[in-house]
Amino acid sequence: MLQRFEAAASRALGVVAAAALFAMMLLTFVDVIGRYGFHHSIFGAAEIVEQLMMLTVFAGLAFITAKNEHITVTLMEALIARRLDAPQRWASIAMSLGCTVLITWEMLQHAIDLLRSGKRTAVLDLPQWTLPMSAALLSAIGLALLGLAIVRTRGRLGATSSAAD
Repeated sequence: MLQRFEAAASRALGVVAAAALFAMMLLTFVDVIGRYGFHHSIFGAAEIVEQLMMLTVFAGLAFITAKNEHITVTLMEALIARRLDAPQRWASIAMSLGCTVLITWEMLQHAIDLLRSGKRTAVLDLPQWTLPMSAALLSAIGLALLGLAIVRTRGRLGATSSAAD
Protein backbone atom coordinates (compact mmCIF):
# COMPACT_ATOMS: atom_id res chain seq x y z
CA MET A 1 0.00 0.00 0.00
CA LEU A 2 2.86 2.37 0.82
CA GLN A 3 4.42 1.66 -2.56
CA ARG A 4 1.13 2.52 -4.29
CA PHE A 5 0.94 5.80 -2.39
CA GLU A 6 4.54 6.64 -3.35
CA ALA A 7 3.85 5.78 -6.98
CA ALA A 8 0.63 7.82 -7.09
CA ALA A 9 2.20 10.85 -5.38
CA SER A 10 5.25 10.69 -7.63
CA ARG A 11 3.06 10.40 -10.71
CA ALA A 12 0.93 13.34 -9.54
CA LEU A 13 4.05 15.50 -9.12
CA GLY A 14 5.15 14.58 -12.64
CA VAL A 15 1.73 15.45 -14.03
CA VAL A 16 1.69 18.81 -12.21
CA ALA A 17 5.17 19.67 -13.55
CA ALA A 18 4.26 18.60 -17.09
CA ALA A 19 0.90 20.42 -17.05
CA ALA A 20 2.51 23.62 -15.75
CA LEU A 21 5.23 23.41 -18.41
CA PHE A 22 2.63 22.86 -21.14
CA ALA A 23 0.46 25.72 -19.87
CA MET A 24 3.51 28.01 -19.76
CA MET A 25 4.41 27.06 -23.33
CA LEU A 26 0.84 27.58 -24.56
CA LEU A 27 0.45 30.91 -22.75
CA THR A 28 3.76 32.20 -24.13
CA PHE A 29 2.82 31.09 -27.65
CA VAL A 30 -0.60 32.75 -27.51
CA ASP A 31 0.86 35.89 -25.90
CA VAL A 32 3.49 36.28 -28.64
CA ILE A 33 0.92 35.71 -31.41
CA GLY A 34 -1.40 38.22 -29.76
CA ARG A 35 1.34 40.79 -29.25
CA TYR A 36 2.83 40.67 -32.73
CA GLY A 37 -0.18 39.57 -34.76
CA PHE A 38 -2.97 41.56 -33.11
CA HIS A 39 -1.09 44.19 -31.05
CA HIS A 40 -2.67 42.92 -27.81
CA SER A 41 -0.79 40.80 -25.33
CA ILE A 42 -2.38 38.78 -22.54
CA PHE A 43 -2.78 40.89 -19.39
CA GLY A 44 -0.47 39.59 -16.65
CA ALA A 45 1.13 36.93 -18.82
CA ALA A 46 4.58 37.48 -17.30
CA GLU A 47 3.27 36.98 -13.76
CA ILE A 48 1.30 33.90 -14.78
CA VAL A 49 4.41 32.47 -16.46
CA GLU A 50 6.34 33.16 -13.24
CA GLN A 51 3.78 31.15 -11.25
CA LEU A 52 3.86 28.33 -13.78
CA MET A 53 7.66 28.32 -13.81
CA MET A 54 7.70 27.86 -10.05
CA LEU A 55 5.29 24.96 -10.34
CA THR A 56 7.37 23.37 -13.09
CA VAL A 57 10.66 23.70 -11.22
CA PHE A 58 9.52 22.69 -7.74
CA ALA A 59 7.09 19.94 -8.76
CA GLY A 60 9.86 18.59 -11.00
CA LEU A 61 12.38 18.88 -8.16
CA ALA A 62 10.03 17.04 -5.80
CA PHE A 63 9.43 14.38 -8.48
CA ILE A 64 13.18 13.86 -8.98
CA THR A 65 13.91 13.96 -5.24
CA ALA A 66 11.18 11.43 -4.49
CA LYS A 67 12.75 9.01 -6.98
CA ASN A 68 16.33 9.99 -6.01
CA GLU A 69 17.18 10.46 -9.67
CA HIS A 70 19.28 13.60 -9.49
CA ILE A 71 21.98 14.07 -12.10
CA THR A 72 25.10 12.24 -11.03
CA VAL A 73 28.68 12.06 -12.23
CA THR A 74 30.12 8.56 -11.98
CA LEU A 75 33.76 9.15 -12.88
CA MET A 76 35.17 7.46 -9.79
CA GLU A 77 32.16 5.44 -8.70
CA ALA A 78 33.64 2.05 -9.61
CA LEU A 79 36.78 2.77 -7.61
CA ILE A 80 34.91 4.08 -4.59
CA ALA A 81 32.07 1.54 -4.72
CA ARG A 82 34.41 -1.43 -4.22
CA ARG A 83 35.50 -0.33 -0.77
CA LEU A 84 33.06 2.34 0.34
CA ASP A 85 29.71 1.30 -1.10
CA ALA A 86 27.56 1.82 2.01
CA PRO A 87 29.25 5.06 3.20
CA GLN A 88 29.06 6.50 -0.32
CA ARG A 89 25.39 5.60 -0.64
CA TRP A 90 24.50 7.06 2.78
CA ALA A 91 26.55 10.21 2.11
CA SER A 92 24.62 10.70 -1.12
CA ILE A 93 21.29 10.18 0.65
CA ALA A 94 22.33 12.57 3.44
CA MET A 95 23.30 15.20 0.86
CA SER A 96 19.93 14.86 -0.92
CA LEU A 97 18.03 15.06 2.35
CA GLY A 98 20.10 17.99 3.61
CA CYS A 99 19.74 20.05 0.43
CA THR A 100 16.00 19.40 0.25
CA VAL A 101 15.54 20.35 3.91
CA LEU A 102 17.53 23.56 3.32
CA ILE A 103 15.48 24.48 0.23
CA THR A 104 12.21 23.77 2.06
CA TRP A 105 13.26 25.80 5.11
CA GLU A 106 14.47 28.80 3.10
CA MET A 107 11.33 28.88 0.95
CA LEU A 108 9.14 28.64 4.05
CA GLN A 109 11.02 31.49 5.76
CA HIS A 110 10.77 33.63 2.62
CA ALA A 111 7.03 32.94 2.36
CA ILE A 112 6.49 33.92 5.99
CA ASP A 113 8.45 37.16 5.49
CA LEU A 114 6.35 38.03 2.43
CA LEU A 115 3.14 37.14 4.23
CA ARG A 116 4.04 39.46 7.11
CA SER A 117 4.99 42.28 4.74
CA GLY A 118 1.77 41.98 2.75
CA LYS A 119 3.57 42.48 -0.57
CA ARG A 120 1.57 41.92 -3.73
CA THR A 121 2.49 41.48 -7.38
CA ALA A 122 2.64 44.57 -9.59
CA VAL A 123 0.18 43.62 -12.35
CA LEU A 124 -2.29 41.01 -11.10
CA ASP A 125 -2.17 42.18 -7.45
CA LEU A 126 -1.67 38.62 -6.16
CA PRO A 127 -0.10 38.01 -2.75
CA GLN A 128 3.62 37.35 -3.26
CA TRP A 129 3.90 34.80 -0.44
CA THR A 130 2.07 32.16 -2.49
CA LEU A 131 5.08 31.44 -4.74
CA PRO A 132 7.61 30.53 -2.04
CA MET A 133 4.94 28.80 0.06
CA SER A 134 4.02 26.59 -2.90
CA ALA A 135 7.72 25.90 -3.44
CA ALA A 136 8.13 24.96 0.23
CA LEU A 137 5.08 22.69 0.10
CA LEU A 138 6.26 20.91 -3.04
CA SER A 139 9.76 20.53 -1.60
CA ALA A 140 8.31 19.10 1.62
CA ILE A 141 6.29 16.58 -0.40
CA GLY A 142 9.44 15.53 -2.25
CA LEU A 143 11.29 15.26 1.06
CA ALA A 144 8.55 13.09 2.58
CA LEU A 145 8.49 10.81 -0.46
CA LEU A 146 12.28 10.49 -0.39
CA GLY A 147 12.10 9.61 3.30
CA LEU A 148 9.48 6.94 2.59
CA ALA A 149 11.61 5.52 -0.22
CA ILE A 150 14.69 5.41 2.05
CA VAL A 151 12.77 3.55 4.74
CA ARG A 152 11.15 1.18 2.23
CA THR A 153 14.42 0.31 0.47
CA ARG A 154 16.62 0.51 3.60
CA GLY A 155 18.80 3.08 1.87
CA ARG A 156 19.29 1.09 -1.32
CA LEU A 157 17.84 3.74 -3.58
CA GLY A 158 18.44 3.69 -7.28
CA ALA A 159 16.74 4.14 -10.61
CA THR A 160 15.35 0.59 -10.42
CA SER A 161 14.25 0.64 -6.78
CA SER A 162 11.48 3.20 -7.16
CA ALA A 163 7.91 2.02 -6.82
CA ALA A 164 6.80 4.48 -9.48
CA ASP A 165 8.82 2.89 -12.29
